[in-house]
Amino acid sequence: MSKSLGVLLFAGTLAIAGQPAFAEPVSLSDALARGRDVSPRLAKAKAELKAAVGRAMQAGVRPNPTISAEVENFSGTGPYRTFRQTETTIAVSQPFELGGKRRARKEVAAAERSFAEIALRMADADLIHDITVSYAELRAAEDREALADSVHERAVELARIAETLVDVGRDPPLTKLRADALLAEAKAERLRAQSELLSARQELALLIGSEDPELSVIAQDLPPPPALPADAQSLDERLAAAERDAASARVHLAQAEGVPDITASGGVRNFRENKDTAFIVGVSIPLPVFNSNRGNISAARAGGEAAEAQLAQTRLDTRFSRRGAELMLAAANERVFALSGAGLSQASEAARVAEIGYQQGKFALIELIDAQEALTSANLKLIEAQVDRARALAALGRANAQ
Repeated sequence: MSKSLGVLLFAGTLAIAGQPAFAEPVSLSDALARGRDVSPRLAKAKAELKAAVGRAMQAGVRPNPTISAEVENFSGTGPYRTFRQTETTIAVSQPFELGGKRRARKEVAAAERSFAEIALRMADADLIHDITVSYAELRAAEDREALADSVHERAVELARIAETLVDVGRDPPLTKLRADALLAEAKAERLRAQSELLSARQELALLIGSEDPELSVIAQDLPPPPALPADAQSLDERLAAAERDAASARVHLAQAEGVPDITASGGVRNFRENKDTAFIVGVSIPLPVFNSNRGNISAARAGGEAAEAQLAQTRLDTRFSRRGAELMLAAANERVFALSGAGLSQASEAARVAEIGYQQGKFALIELIDAQEALTSANLKLIEAQVDRARALAALGRANAQ
């Protein structure tokens, strides 16, 4: 399915939906709260944490005892044809785990539970990042659509003035053709801006579970993320460290599972012929002749090496991503400051003066077009700088998430 078709289908779905989820512009905090309520990734992470808690509960459970009953010496030949020589034995056997298996299982389960807890926080941080970026992109799309509408209105007025001037003979017919071409371009740009706005609405609506066909956001500056100490670990590092700890615990468990367990049994035997009884005891120990769990031990050690290497790589990636986000944010702040200052005011004043001068016959059409295009370009650059700053803030917030 093409992107444009998907956008149209989304628009149709919203059009036939019930009451919109938001009748007013949505704040970022509202969007984050709504997103947390409907996010499948958070639901998945929460379910995985519940599973880890269940495994931790089960890891400390000891093996169950076994009760057995045996009846011997009946339905045979000679004196064993009846049940007079029957021997009945009732016994209970209990496996005893050796080598620290139970403790090792509990260590693995605890490490996996810590991993799941950090993974849940990571899922929340990823969701915050995605919603924040989508929120900023919707705001930028709204600004672009408003700018495109303004450019279109100016193009309509310019085409009207050009037609009047051509009709009275002040300008040549080429002037009207140029103004009509400019109007056609403005119409196309307005349609593109409307399509981008619809796509941005779709993305944020899907993230926060909104059915509002006119979903819009509040113009607000994103708060800077909290500063972290230089030695503070990111969530990604903590998750990689938790995986390393779990891998180390799996090595201990594999080693423990290579130690044979003992099964002790005891019971009572009844001799029906003379009504006598006797106690029986027994011990069984597997001989680790063929299976000493060496393969699993080797695999667990290799998994630990891989987890250690992943932790080192994650530390590098975190350092790069955090530094990159800081550089992007600094550059975006400089661009926003430069583009929203005197330059934008001068471009706006130049376009206003050029329009007045053109109506009074003091400027040519090309001069008015150049002034208006310069103003439009300045506004678009400011919008892009603002959304770049929002992306950098979201990326830095994700890198610093705890």
